[in-house]
Amino acid sequence: MSIALPHAIDATPADASHASSGAVASPQVRVRWGELGMMFGAWTLVGVFSLTQGWLGSLVGDRPAATWREVAWLFESMWVWAAFTPAMFWLSARYPLERGVRVRNLLLHAGFALGFAAADVAADVVFGPLLGGAAGTVPQRFLRKLFINVFSYCAVVGIAHAVQYYRALNERREREAVLERQLLQARLQALEMQIHPHFLFNTLHAVASLIRVKEDQSAIKMLVGLSDLLRLALRNRDAQEVPLRDELDFVRHYLAVEGIRFQDRLNVRIDVAADVPLDAPVPHLILQPLVENAIRHGVEKRAAAGNVTVDVVRADGMLRLRVTDDGPGPKQGGNGRRGVGLANTRERLEHLYGTRHHFSLSPGVDGGAVATVAVPVA
Repeated sequence: MSIALPHAIDATPADASHASSGAVASPQVRVRWGELGMMFGAWTLVGVFSLTQGWLGSLVGDRPAATWREVAWLFESMWVWAAFTPAMFWLSARYPLERGVRVRNLLLHAGFALGFAAADVAADVVFGPLLGGAAGTVPQRFLRKLFINVFSYCAVVGIAHAVQYYRALNERREREAVLERQLLQARLQALEMQIHPHFLFNTLHAVASLIRVKEDQSAIKMLVGLSDLLRLALRNRDAQEVPLRDELDFVRHYLAVEGIRFQDRLNVRIDVAADVPLDAPVPHLILQPLVENAIRHGVEKRAAAGNVTVDVVRADGMLRLRVTDDGPGPKQGGNGRRGVGLANTRERLEHLYGTRHHFSLSPGVDGGAVATVAVPVA
């Protein structure tokens, strides 16, 4: 056997409780320092818009320009509601407007709206003396501001629901992505574990054949080579991708074992293009099944020496690995050469790369078969 390789190679989040038993789990509220700042900024912006509208009205004589006390009174109200907003977010998460509890929670939120309206008037009573006071009794102030206060509460609760459901949607997508990756990893590991016993069985069968014909030294060499192969396979047992360098090293060890079995009947050449990065990731054990398939169908079934070529090139953002033999080739009109190795190769590539890969087994131009795998490369 001859082998040629011409290549040098912020604030603590506050968790909201869920709705009562039987209700759909509500999204949790998490308010951070940055979000508190955004809340106060949003209410300040509302105050600026209101002040700007009043200023525009004063320009056309519709109303007098606001005094500094009126400006202070306006922003006092805005900032009081900004202080209320985190509590409103918490209540929105604690009592979501969901199926099964919607009517009950609507009634609760109606009560909460009246409560915040009363709290706003209480703030007027506290800060009023500092800002020049406010006209009317407490009940008059409550009624005067009731509509705008209830509207403000409903607006905040609506925004809170939108934010919380947006977060819940993102979290669900993240969980689904994690579960999908875990499922994919499990399926890939299951596929890979099918390759190990398949390869081990074939090699041990070859050892047994050598022992039957009294080729004890060759059998011992093959067992030693098998030991090296298993060590290399186990070294990357948890990796779905390995550097191309490691994959080529594994194939060379495998070919050394097969070379003991076939002696001069097996000629192998490995060509790696100069621009191919040897640290490029490729699927673990992607080449060995293709080489085994080429040897089994292109060399084992013929009396004369057979040739197997492994070449690796880089083109159009893809790394192309090709295994060619000069055997009888795939059966015409059928799939041919269908087995554990090729079936696993096809399925693993689909799981790892989706549509960004290529795999084919076709007749060679001068006979034999050509197995081609192409995977993305940076």
